[in-house]
Amino acid sequence: MNKKMIVKILTGLILVAVVVPPFLLGGVLLEALIAAVSALAAYETAALNDQKTHWGMSLFLLAVIEVGIHVDLMYYSAVLAGFVTVLFGIHLADEKYSMDQLAYSFLIRMIVIMGWRGVFTIYSTGLSGIGMMYVGFACFLCDTGAYFFGTFFGRHKMIPAVSPNKTWEGAVGGYLLGMISSLLLGLFAIKSMPVSLCISASLILPAVAELGDLAFSSIKRRFNIKDFGSLLPGHGGALDRIDSFIFCLMIFNGLMLAWGL
Repeated sequence: MNKKMIVKILTGLILVAVVVPPFLLGGVLLEALIAAVSALAAYETAALNDQKTHWGMSLFLLAVIEVGIHVDLMYYSAVLAGFVTVLFGIHLADEKYSMDQLAYSFLIRMIVIMGWRGVFTIYSTGLSGIGMMYVGFACFLCDTGAYFFGTFFGRHKMIPAVSPNKTWEGAVGGYLLGMISSLLLGLFAIKSMPVSLCISASLILPAVAELGDLAFSSIKRRFNIKDFGSLLPGHGGALDRIDSFIFCLMIFNGLMLAWGL
């Protein structure tokens, strides 16, 4: 086990200790965690183009996220209209904000907002903390499995142009770990979840986690950066850590709606 892997594991354990209590307890702790992660995500998105601090843009993007996750659906289109209008205004007022960067800023904000709205759907349906853990198992154990299977058994590159280190062996191993672990948790610990939903989500979410990871990797390649940030040793920034998770939250939200929850 090399130093890089040790750092990654230690950082991961600290993240688990910080994140799991808010997931399980919900309420103010969960709101605070979401706000903190959203602030970091806004900061990293504002720095996409030149990797410099842009406080005004960061605060604007954070405000958009907070409004987007709490506003009533009746006013959601108005919020989006305002967001798009301001983005175009920023581009016209300051040339350093290219249309390319603003388009990705819009895309990332929408993904984050839809992901966090999925959190509140989970709690409103009564799945609460255990429901969050279910999505976490499908996502993060898939990510963990992909890392270790890829490190020790990876031979065949998956999509080198997007993510040079990802292998098919890692992808398959991660998928199986995420699928099996979430399925067992759902079947034996979440009695309120329909069995058909549990099986379907366990089959779908690990694949979505890998897609989300690759999607954000493609954004990083577009801006020629290795990570969105450097806050988390061995993991990068906030967006590097939540990319798969917010994709899974979005899709699990859609599955719950499909099952009438």
